[in-house]
Amino acid sequence: MIRCYPGILYYVANQSQAEQFDRLYGRLWRAFLKADAEDLSQHERQLLHHVAAANGISLGVVARHLGIPKSSASEQVKSLERRGFLVRRRDVDDERRLSIILTAAGVARVKQDSVLDLIPLAAALKKISADDRRALLAALERLAAMADH
Repeated sequence: MIRCYPGILYYVANQSQAEQFDRLYGRLWRAFLKADAEDLSQHERQLLHHVAAANGISLGVVARHLGIPKSSASEQVKSLERRGFLVRRRDVDDERRLSIILTAAGVARVKQDSVLDLIPLAAALKKISADDRRALLAALERLAAMADH
């Protein structure tokens, strides 16, 4: 089935649901990605939010999650460490590896910040019905829970 709204095609024939989700996710990411701040680039902000997702994370995992080379991730980590947002420490489970950990300043920044620009996102959400908003958020919660497993 093809459902069309003015200027928007919601289903493309012969496209899997995963491909459709990927396409829509990319459109939403580009539409609501927050621009660089005076003190943090969007890439640095994304890196901080990835570190926040775990109590310490390796450089390789950060690079893989962000889709950047380890050398680029390393440079960003060094810059963020110099500015007091994170530290590198020996991994408690494997002393051969370094673990990237948020400092108190990094935790505070992640709590007050978002990788998305919440003002236009909130405005877009207000344009759909309250029932659709609740259904969307409930479905995203279930999807996130499945991703955690």
